[in-house]
Amino acid sequence: MSYYITHNITNQITQSVNSTVENAVKISASQLDSAVMASRYASYNSTIKDAYGVYQLTADKMHLYEQISGFLSQQYKYDSMFLISAFFLHQDPDTVYYTYNEANDSTYSTVRNYRINAHELVSQAAKEFGTEIVFFNINNDIYMVRNLMDANFMPFGVLVLQLDVEDMFGNLKNVAWQSATTVWLNTTPVVLAGEQLSPDELSITFPSNCQEHRKAEGLYYIYGTKKAETADISYIVEIDSTVLLQEMRRIQLVLIVLLIASIPFLVLIINFFTQNVTKPTKRLIIAARSIEDENYGVTVAKEPHNKEFAYLTDAFNQMSYKLQYQFNRIYKEELALRDARIMALQSQINPHFLNNTLEIINWESRLSKNGKITRMIEALSSMLSAASDREGKPFIRFSEEMIYVDSYLYIISERFGKRLKVLKVINPDVLEYNVPRLITQPIIENAVEHGMELQQQCEIIIRAFITGNKLIIEVENNKTLSDEDIKRIEQLLYDDKTTSTSLGIRNVHQRLRILYGDNGGLFVKNSEKGHTVFQIVIAIEQTNQ
Repeated sequence: MSYYITHNITNQITQSVNSTVENAVKISASQLDSAVMASRYASYNSTIKDAYGVYQLTADKMHLYEQISGFLSQQYKYDSMFLISAFFLHQDPDTVYYTYNEANDSTYSTVRNYRINAHELVSQAAKEFGTEIVFFNINNDIYMVRNLMDANFMPFGVLVLQLDVEDMFGNLKNVAWQSATTVWLNTTPVVLAGEQLSPDELSITFPSNCQEHRKAEGLYYIYGTKKAETADISYIVEIDSTVLLQEMRRIQLVLIVLLIASIPFLVLIINFFTQNVTKPTKRLIIAARSIEDENYGVTVAKEPHNKEFAYLTDAFNQMSYKLQYQFNRIYKEELALRDARIMALQSQINPHFLNNTLEIINWESRLSKNGKITRMIEALSSMLSAASDREGKPFIRFSEEMIYVDSYLYIISERFGKRLKVLKVINPDVLEYNVPRLITQPIIENAVEHGMELQQQCEIIIRAFITGNKLIIEVENNKTLSDEDIKRIEQLLYDDKTTSTSLGIRNVHQRLRILYGDNGGLFVKNSEKGHTVFQIVIAIEQTNQ
């Protein structure tokens, strides 16, 4: 009986640890995709490319320094995923433009370590690869590297981003009882705890996009592969079960002594284990399975009489809180996003297949040296990624939201040419705030469509600023609304029974109301100049909860 009880407890705890590792890997894969998306902004935004073009004509290094350093500071300095960001030209690799994230305790010494230990290797290797992202592990510092292409689709510079391993893989490092953990970004190893583990020495073959486990010499190994959008994450977690086994041996000894001493006490002992071991373990398993069913936020009451279970419960609850923070309100957000996806994807085409098709067309246009088509395809691909939302992230940084806006503006500017003028007045601090996904582009699209109805020219002004505890996004066009127009638009926003083709602006308003109640929404008015202004209001404190 003692063997059965201890064996059952061990199996249940093993299942819980497996679930903890699997959920931690999912979070890390999502964060890695976000880091890759942030690096792509350097390609979609033309600041660096334009500065390089001016430099080729004028050889003005000061202008080149100001433009590149300003861009790196604005986009990456306050991003918690990165410790440093650096850029250098292929023709002048000795000149490195950089910035570092002081909020993550980075200093100039972090940049100096890169210059001394990694820069020469990165600059030489970057000559050999194209537009793909490559990871480097140099003295356990992880660098994400990609080439930037000029108008002729030739690499002219290299963007280097040092990942904050604590931020990206912190959940995986908190797995209970681990003695060593190693992950691989594609083929680049990253040691999170203990010594580096070798799949060859452990006779481990990574499965395809799933997780497995095995026991060997008193140790327990959890390993698998998670396919992120842009990279494969392979991992091995080594669990030291010595502490648990020692506790189980002590329990077995107590049971044997008590059974020999007095049979009547057997009933009391069974009751003791039922209340203090089996039931707490079952509650932990039930909670873990509930999280597997995407019921995030489930917690288990702490067991004060058993330090091992108390430790495991604390680790489990901490993981559950983090999952709840990341996935809270996603269900309602997905319902509100349904109409926006219907507008963006008018068919049942698989987004993954469509992305692959666009990539094939993109390469064909590159081979044909048709840069205009290539840039339009890249912009369309960015908008498709935003609309499909395969990561399931209801909130994104405003800087990422502006990537989708820039992609749309690039495509629509090819249609209207000089008839469309766009001015952006955006406070740089706003770029780091989180906003609901896909709230700006539908408003801009509406402004362009209605601004072009009766006019030969359409002027769009995009503003973003902070007022009190509210983040305000304004989209202004040079069309004047009558009182009847304003009344009709307000009826569209607030009356669900109203039928209209303006599905996008109603969708934005409904999502803002779901998320913020009376503290947020979409409003319309005429400016002092008689121009139409759509105003998006977001409650900052509620967004960051």
